[in-house]
Amino acid sequence: MTQKNQEGRSRQGWTPDAAVQFVDDVGHAWEVSAEFKVINGRMDIAIIQVQSRDGNAPISRRMLRDIPLEKLFGKALAVESAELSRMLRKRQVPISYQGRHHSDEELQKVAKVYHAARAARIPVQQAVADAQGVSVPTAAKRIMAARARGFIPADTNPRSV
Repeated sequence: MTQKNQEGRSRQGWTPDAAVQFVDDVGHAWEVSAEFKVINGRMDIAIIQVQSRDGNAPISRRMLRDIPLEKLFGKALAVESAELSRMLRKRQVPISYQGRHHSDEELQKVAKVYHAARAARIPVQQAVADAQGVSVPTAAKRIMAARARGFIPADTNPRSV
């Protein structure tokens, strides 16, 4: 590939999030640019570009190995991570609808109907739904809430009877 094609490809569609100057052990100046992305749930460096400032120094494996990325980009990564956290907190929405709060009295009524239906060997969710004038899925949620508050024992399962 020609130098022109390499430059066009490396810069096309990429804007660095941070760029810093680095001087290696030999005294050559380098411009190191980085793009940050969320990788495995945390902000990290995804792309690096290294360019010689004077154009006379070749890039070697040793020079690449000696670039202190954490030292060069640590503060910029921290700022990006904080900004990402701030944005995510602003966008936080409940993952699931939690429904309305039920009083102990309401849940005790659910438990009473539940136990009566279980004793009569009829479908408990349908019995609670009919008694409270709600849908079967809503009745199921109320039964779960009554169970969570201890009005229906956790080991009570109508299918096991």
